[in-house]
Amino acid sequence: MSHYRIVPILLCALLLSAPATGLSPTYEVQRGDSLWEIAKRFRTSVEQIRKINGLKSYHIYPRQRLQIGTKIREFLLSNGPYYHTRPSRDVQDKRDYSEGSSGTPERDFGRARSLLDTHRSELRARFARTKGRRQPLRSWRIVIDPGHGGRDPGAIVSNLDGEDQDVHVVEDEYVYDIAVRVLEHLMRYGASVEMTVISPNHLRRDNTPALDTFVNEQNEVYNDARMSRSTKTTARPGSNNIEQRVRIANAFFGGRSKTLFLSLHADNSPGRPKGPLVIYQQRGGREDGASKKFAEVMSRALDSPTVPAQIGGRNMAVLRGNRARAEVLVEIRNVSFVGDAWALRFHETREEDAERIVRGVLDYAG
Repeated sequence: MSHYRIVPILLCALLLSAPATGLSPTYEVQRGDSLWEIAKRFRTSVEQIRKINGLKSYHIYPRQRLQIGTKIREFLLSNGPYYHTRPSRDVQDKRDYSEGSSGTPERDFGRARSLLDTHRSELRARFARTKGRRQPLRSWRIVIDPGHGGRDPGAIVSNLDGEDQDVHVVEDEYVYDIAVRVLEHLMRYGASVEMTVISPNHLRRDNTPALDTFVNEQNEVYNDARMSRSTKTTARPGSNNIEQRVRIANAFFGGRSKTLFLSLHADNSPGRPKGPLVIYQQRGGREDGASKKFAEVMSRALDSPTVPAQIGGRNMAVLRGNRARAEVLVEIRNVSFVGDAWALRFHETREEDAERIVRGVLDYAG
């Protein structure tokens, strides 16, 4: 059984050899912040923040580092790290294996928001120290929609490792990893970014070796506090409530003009060629012109000489009614092909895929 240590989020790479600590997630105060806004963001109270940090007043200042909330466990696994909890099995060893959540959607939502908010705060602090950094997306609001999740894992395909042993790729687990990588890059370029679906126990995961596949955990929740208060199974993402993703996106856009929507998937279609596919909204004979233009630009960014990207128009529920300036669904790879499913397992390849997606966003916005 692997051990775990308690470390601050995003500092784990520097502290793997350090003893276990009880440090809380930290937040670097930005100009214009107030204790009330920070407490609301991390779903805690002003008095709790004051108590943890020994603050005598309500005054805070930019670049001040505050401890927020309770400590977050980090489980250091070869297919991790995982936060708060770890899966029962070490890898996905069967196609039909899954693990549900031991908590309510509301608990998982609180953990997921705390994890993601702390991650973003650390990213903002890191990027703020980079002088002369280009921010071509500063005025843009972008929503990333990790495909499937919750009750719907998407495609689960068998693959072979180098010794002809079965390994299994779970679409939503790998897509979420790529989504977090895209979020990091978009934030680096100045964009305001939101996710439609969030996970209570993982961010990016550099699985080493690649045969240690991600386990089908069905604990993801919609990034919606109100919906997560329900104790019903249907509170979690599923094929019957896809429209919730559009509602989350539209609320984040708030009528602004510079907005984009990216739904990320890994296709499982033996009937089409391998490689990426970018889908724009098309209903009947009517095409969404902005969506199609975004798809054309994105397909060029995803194109390669050996595996050309494709483009197509469909009537997709996650694109329909979306108020973004432009919206697309990206099938990053076609996992019905052994090569695409193989490549998806390697974190270096997932990082390359994320960078190409971000290049498509930059090209369109530019």
